[in-house]
Amino acid sequence: MLKKVFIGIAALITISAVIFGYQYIKKQQIPEFDTFNLIPTDAAFIIESNDFVDKIVDFRSSNKIWEEISLFPSMNQLNSDLAYLVNISENNPIIKNLTNNNKILISGHKIGKENVGLLFYVKLFNNRDKKFFLQTINPLLKVKIQERNYNGAKIYQIKSEEKEFHFTFNKGILVFSSSSLLVENSIRQSEVEESIFKEHGFTKVHKTAGKNVDANIYLNLTKFNEIVSFTLNNKQKAVISTFSNFGNWAELDVNINQDAILLNGFTFSSDSLNNYLNIFLDQEPVDHEMYNVLPSNTSVFITLGISNTNQYIKSYKSYLEKLGKINAYQLQIDRFKNKYAINLEEFFMNELDQEIGIVVTDEPNNNFKDNTYIIMRTKGKSITEKSLNNIIEKVASIEKVNKSNYTSEIKIDKETSYKVYSLPFGSVFKTFFGNTFPEFKKQYVSFIDNFMIIGNSKNAISKFIHSNVLHKTLDNDMKFEQFTNYLSSKSNFYFYTNMFRSPKYIAEFLNPNLKKGLNENLNSFRKFQAFAVQFQQNNDMIYNNLYLQYIPNIKEEAVTVWESHLDTSINFKPVLVTNHYTKENEIFVQDLNHKIYLINKVGRVLWKLQLDEKINSEIYQVDYYKNGKLQFLFSTESKIHLVDRNGNYVERYPVDLRSPSTAGLAVFDYDKTRDYRIFIPCKNKNVYLYNLEGSLINGWNFGQTDNYVTNPIQHFRVSTNDYLVFADKYRVYILNRKGEERVHIKNQFAKSVNNNFILETGNDKPRFVTTDTSSMVKMIYLDGTVESKQIEKYSSQHYFDYQDINADGFKDYIFLDKNKLEVYKQDKSEIFDYKFDKKIESSPVYYYFSYDDRKIGIVSRTSNEIFLFNSNGSIYEGFPLKGNTPFSIGHLGESHNQFNLIVGTQYNFLYNYSVN
Repeated sequence: MLKKVFIGIAALITISAVIFGYQYIKKQQIPEFDTFNLIPTDAAFIIESNDFVDKIVDFRSSNKIWEEISLFPSMNQLNSDLAYLVNISENNPIIKNLTNNNKILISGHKIGKENVGLLFYVKLFNNRDKKFFLQTINPLLKVKIQERNYNGAKIYQIKSEEKEFHFTFNKGILVFSSSSLLVENSIRQSEVEESIFKEHGFTKVHKTAGKNVDANIYLNLTKFNEIVSFTLNNKQKAVISTFSNFGNWAELDVNINQDAILLNGFTFSSDSLNNYLNIFLDQEPVDHEMYNVLPSNTSVFITLGISNTNQYIKSYKSYLEKLGKINAYQLQIDRFKNKYAINLEEFFMNELDQEIGIVVTDEPNNNFKDNTYIIMRTKGKSITEKSLNNIIEKVASIEKVNKSNYTSEIKIDKETSYKVYSLPFGSVFKTFFGNTFPEFKKQYVSFIDNFMIIGNSKNAISKFIHSNVLHKTLDNDMKFEQFTNYLSSKSNFYFYTNMFRSPKYIAEFLNPNLKKGLNENLNSFRKFQAFAVQFQQNNDMIYNNLYLQYIPNIKEEAVTVWESHLDTSINFKPVLVTNHYTKENEIFVQDLNHKIYLINKVGRVLWKLQLDEKINSEIYQVDYYKNGKLQFLFSTESKIHLVDRNGNYVERYPVDLRSPSTAGLAVFDYDKTRDYRIFIPCKNKNVYLYNLEGSLINGWNFGQTDNYVTNPIQHFRVSTNDYLVFADKYRVYILNRKGEERVHIKNQFAKSVNNNFILETGNDKPRFVTTDTSSMVKMIYLDGTVESKQIEKYSSQHYFDYQDINADGFKDYIFLDKNKLEVYKQDKSEIFDYKFDKKIESSPVYYYFSYDDRKIGIVSRTSNEIFLFNSNGSIYEGFPLKGNTPFSIGHLGESHNQFNLIVGTQYNFLYNYSVN
């Protein structure tokens, strides 16, 4: 009986404990209340993130992007606030536990005249969190917490020398801010029916938010414009601050990497409201083709993608009408109709083909207006030109001037010209496509393919066209191509800015403080390569894509005269050749696919010719017909080629060799009679002699070499005697014109593979100077004796030259081995040395500018740099420059006041630098 009583009591206690525990736990639980309902409806933006504090800790400690951004004065306050927040969390296990694996919301609000205040929201796990928070925050911060009642809730204030912030607990949510006013607004918001979470636009975009992202950002587009306006100068602020009808709500998923920030998501724009975005809801996204003509020095471009021009004009007029701004539009239309009988709406409906935009280039010698262009893709150049001519005829007739007054020509060179029209369009593009489009008092128009280019001056149009002639456009820019990999090929709106090129342009829009901060932090700003914003219609919403790229090691680009884009890269020293008509120099190059090019003085490719092999010789100019017209003579492994200046082969050419060549051909005109002799060594160990007609010459009596000859035959004349000099692996040959031995060398040696012979005649005994494989300097006298001199020890792959670098009348020893350049006098004393960061893989080139101005050129292929050394070893001003091929220096134009340096470089470009 007693046992049953004990069992009953135990059961009663257990049941009571369970009931009590349930009631206690229930009491500790937080009532269900969505945090978004606490956000005041005037929020301009909202940030939602899980593990926010941990992400901020990681971001601030190791992310290079934040490291650069935090250098800007305008970011100091935010960085300081985040540091304060992290410090509290890291030093308080209660708060750290609260922020771990928990969602944090931040809302941004306009406060005062031009300030932005932030509200933070953290949902509590249970009611005990409030108690523990209040117990630990006071000793942590070592300040007294003050409290007051507001609308039935308690607001706590923490104020120290460093910070002041206010917080409350409302509906199981910790709300805090540096602004007490914002905390009060949040308390009031919790008591009203209407909330952000119940707005149709917000709920639409909230459903599209990504889950596994660093953060979600919600933009209230009716309020966000005011926040943006705070960053702008007074002129731009007046435009942006009133533009509250762009759309309703946008959501952007945020992903942050070490070298990029990506944001993408959807925007909702109600079709019942007069929003600007509604204009594009009936437009399909279009393919981008404008890159094909935009210069590679583009700073900024904005393009509109319009799939249906008629619908666009209809929607845009409806938008203006509801804004009460249709009168200005109609006045412009009526003015042209009444004065010139020109229907501008009809012009755009008939001619616009999906793309229209503006571009700002970074042309250093142009003013801002001359760097700004309007670009319109047309349905056809010939069709649109015909329409423009009709417009010009009407304008000329009314203005009673000759039609020719409105047309002119831009000549790029003697063979290339473009027609230019001048039109009185004024603000026409601004009228049809918005205030972003510039207003030129006089518009100059030309065409590149099907694109109509509109500029402020004829000179500006000429610069734009020249970039296209050289194929120096964005679609040929490797960095731009890599950047666009993260963007869509289609859109209805596309904004792009090259951050390196655009600081001056962007600064003109900023308020004085931000402008000053930008100018003081240009180096940091320019480390962000580019920023782009795209949007496109997607069913009943707009899809957005934003991308910011960071490249910490980006370098300022050298200023070139021009840059010509080739089909692929070159590994070939550009050769300056003579145009026999103009007597000016042009440029001959071969690319890695064996295609040869002739390029004129302004960088335009005159012709291309595909070869089967790599050129292995110098490029010689010869007069085949002996009529003053020059052709290009050169060899490849299996052929001798002779090409005229129009890119056509001469008669019997190319000539097939009897055996593959082991070195390039050499051509000599012994008596300057244009009776040319062509020498070429081959794998069968024969050295063949051809005339310019491509026939072997009788009377050449040389037999065979012992081994392969790997350098071209050289010709020298001493007094009245000719010397043909070459070497195989172990032997040197010095012959006369018939191939007979002219000099019997008493002590043969293995000549170094990379070097030629240099004739020295400045003393009583002429001699041929070279080096052997052990880097010993070898001097061969005409009686066959060989003198040796060791300057320093170098590898068998060293490069050697023997030139008077310091203009003292005596030749100097120039050695380049691996990554070190060394120059010595005759007495072995060092003139200078230089150590490169990378191994050098081509010979030094000696340049003779004048008697006392001599230099050495070096190319570092691996670092894409070219060096020019003065005679004392200092690097010539402005060097190193970009380049990865041996380079030529000479004059291209008629002016001889400056030299042109021609070099190949990365991304398939040929550069022309000006060297004073």
